[in-house]
Amino acid sequence: MLKYKYIIAWGVWVLIIFILCLMSGKEMPDAPRIPYLDKVVHFGFYFGYTVLFIVSFGKETQAFKSAKKLNLWAFVSAFILGGTIELLQGWLTTTRSADPMDMVFNTFGIIVALLFMTRYKELFR
Repeated sequence: MLKYKYIIAWGVWVLIIFILCLMSGKEMPDAPRIPYLDKVVHFGFYFGYTVLFIVSFGKETQAFKSAKKLNLWAFVSAFILGGTIELLQGWLTTTRSADPMDMVFNTFGIIVALLFMTRYKELFR
């Protein structure tokens, strides 16, 4: 079995978030016109990030002694990643902009993932 498979999955997930969030809007395939689809995607990105972070660093490496520290680091790292990407969208791209509502949905995804993982942690043991 592949050692550190969850950490690899987490790293790939981070790359996917970076690539898709910083990719020019012109390079993106035409998506169906679903209202607020962008916000749902942001929620999903950071829900997935947080779940993979907790599984990776909680179960696979046991890097944190307590669940509180693990959850705090999951929240802080996801929040910083989201904020950094929003700033980079405003600074480095011409077809995207920094949107405070994206940060709201990023944070919502993080919080829901933390609640989910706290409630269903026995599934990931």
